[in-house]
Amino acid sequence: MSNNRDQKTLTHGLLVTVFEDDGPTNIYNSTPLDDDEAFSMAIKTLTAIGTTTPFTKEEIRIYGPIPTPREPLQALALQFSLRAKDSRDSRIAQFGRMIIFWLTTTSTNITKYSEFLKLMIKRTLRIYDVKNDKDLYNENTLKNIDEKIQIIDTGLDAYYIDDNDSIETFMSLSMVPDSAPILLLDSNNTLIKILFRDEPSPFKKTRIRNIVNEFKSNLPKSAMYKLEIIADKITVNQLLSKSGFETQSDLGLHHRFRLTDQLEFEELDEYVSRFLQQKRIELTKKILAAFNNKESVSITDLSANTGFDSNFVLELINAAVNANVLSNTTIEGNMVIFK
Repeated sequence: MSNNRDQKTLTHGLLVTVFEDDGPTNIYNSTPLDDDEAFSMAIKTLTAIGTTTPFTKEEIRIYGPIPTPREPLQALALQFSLRAKDSRDSRIAQFGRMIIFWLTTTSTNITKYSEFLKLMIKRTLRIYDVKNDKDLYNENTLKNIDEKIQIIDTGLDAYYIDDNDSIETFMSLSMVPDSAPILLLDSNNTLIKILFRDEPSPFKKTRIRNIVNEFKSNLPKSAMYKLEIIADKITVNQLLSKSGFETQSDLGLHHRFRLTDQLEFEELDEYVSRFLQQKRIELTKKILAAFNNKESVSITDLSANTGFDSNFVLELINAAVNANVLSNTTIEGNMVIFK
């Protein structure tokens, strides 16, 4: 297949291998490798990494970079399993069918995106509703997955300063202490932004600036780098969100980078779903507790305790009553009465 990727991407095509009952089969190939080269690489690598250990739910194993028949092209192998819809092999039927996504690249930096790629694959499989092996046998689905898991090198790197004044890299804020200053290094614009998530004293600002100046001195074109200190909490959160890092108010989208300037329905829908998920759980628990205990509950209280608008709560309960999901239930004024 032809490869029309933008030159800014670190990846140069996707190869998808499915371990069928009779052995591995490549079902999609947008890499520079021809079909014979792709099959040869897949067979050799699968022999080396093995295929017998069962996977846990949503587990993705990653191997590489692995040499390909076309140097300097390399491949990163992301291996996982999907439920087998139909298999004569009892082991595959029980543990799932093994799938391998091979991401080809000439970049030496691809491995630093390993955890990000795992998250992106999990997310993309959910978006396109890939629940079993047969769901992959759709070229449009595979093309969409291929496009979604491309990596664009934005020139942005992230670091934090630990308690020992050491500068460490990270891919998720879950790795970073709450009080640790964060550095966003923008190599394209020769700029380092120092983000404080607390209220730094003048002494702390000076100390951190000195640490960053020493760090900067070891960078190529060090003299060209400017430092920008940002301590406003709202601005800091906006920058972290825009850069794709998880924040304490993160809604579950694990964007290390934005991969496209266009927003699709599925992406926004998932964002909304994840935003509502915790509130939905709380609302469901409160209605369920009241229903099981036959206790009346007010719409106002349900709204206040879960953050949902009272009109939405009323509409939801009315719908559940009309659908007989909530039996022996009436709404009288502001009260929901479970009999």
